[in-house]
Amino acid sequence: MMTYQEAMDFINHIPHIGKRNGVNRVRPLLEKLGNPQQHLRFVHVAGTNGKGSTVAMTASVLRQAGLRVGMFISPYVEDFRERIQLDGQWISKEDLAEEVSTLAPLFRQLQQEDRAVTEFEFDTAMALHYFARKKCDMVVLEVGMGGKLDATNCIDAPDVSAIASISFDHTQYLGNTLAEIAGEKAGIIKMGSRVAIYPKEPEEAMEVIRKVCRQNSIQPNVPDLSRLEILSCGGEGSVIRYKGKKLHIPLLGEHQIYNALTVCAIFEELNAGGWDFDWETIQKGIGQTRFEGRQEVIGREPLCLVDGAHNPDGVDSLCRTIDRFFAGKQVTVVMGMLEDKDYAYGLSQLAQRASRFIAVTPQDTPRALPAGKAAEIAKSYCQRVEAVDDPAQAAFLAKRQAGAEDVVIACGSLYMIGYAKQGFLREE
Repeated sequence: MMTYQEAMDFINHIPHIGKRNGVNRVRPLLEKLGNPQQHLRFVHVAGTNGKGSTVAMTASVLRQAGLRVGMFISPYVEDFRERIQLDGQWISKEDLAEEVSTLAPLFRQLQQEDRAVTEFEFDTAMALHYFARKKCDMVVLEVGMGGKLDATNCIDAPDVSAIASISFDHTQYLGNTLAEIAGEKAGIIKMGSRVAIYPKEPEEAMEVIRKVCRQNSIQPNVPDLSRLEILSCGGEGSVIRYKGKKLHIPLLGEHQIYNALTVCAIFEELNAGGWDFDWETIQKGIGQTRFEGRQEVIGREPLCLVDGAHNPDGVDSLCRTIDRFFAGKQVTVVMGMLEDKDYAYGLSQLAQRASRFIAVTPQDTPRALPAGKAAEIAKSYCQRVEAVDDPAQAAFLAKRQAGAEDVVIACGSLYMIGYAKQGFLREE
């Protein structure tokens, strides 16, 4: 059997990019594994933003109910093992090594047959095999990109297909209109499953999703905003009343309220399908959710938070949080972006809200926008701008130089968020 380091070396040497149709490429690998996905039940979540938070809250409720829960997310923030979780714990190094040892010879066979898989497809198959081996009661599965052709769409009809917030991202693959993007996301909706939808979808996207639901004889569950009362929304999360019942959402930002309503819709649909989740379980599960790298508070005095705001919709959510909760405060922004994202928009929006802006270079990716280039753009919007290549060093310096009442935000690509967290947590 491989060691953990050998297993990680193997994963890191699998190509990241292939033709788009990952769902057809992953199937031969799953067949060689005995189709583990056929022995599992799923909540399958697609969307542009918020799908990770939706997955995390859903898995937390399922764990609160005493179920054995698998969770597959992408990308990770600090450690590859975050992607594959069992009952809230990362896959162990020993289990990861065992899984890669099992899949590696099958991967090589497919390579020889000119049917090679990409890293994401390999990871998806590995996660499904691991969850089946551990006999999970339910797996909460996050789509990688799109939906229809994504490797995670290899599963049969899930218990619930959920569509989180849809906006513009990966337009070179998914289309240039919200209708086209929604069509790709709605590709996870299958005859025989139930559907929950984020309550504030753009109308253009909602029309497409409803059409796909009609084609599959499904009545989707869209949370009723007329029955929502926002009691508070601040630095400790939000408190709402929905359908007369109180709910605390610990994740920061108003958008998390609507993600939580999507989760409520998921559990209404699970209950309609024969499960029995009571409100107290849903309340406790959502109330105990933690999700790394999404407006996550790392420390106070100064308030330090990290957020993977890497596309326009994510940037807008973070800006609303700054405008609402941190107006009038000294805000330092530490930001790193990828060159294949709309970095000019992200940099302009965050830099104009910063009293000090530090541009950094995301690590471990050839797609990183260099810190110097990012700083040049930011200078048009903020008077105090500097470039520091190392995200951890930048976060450490920003925290050390901030006053107790100030705010330091590390944001942008998830490729830099883990390093920024290390910087915030570093001792003098």
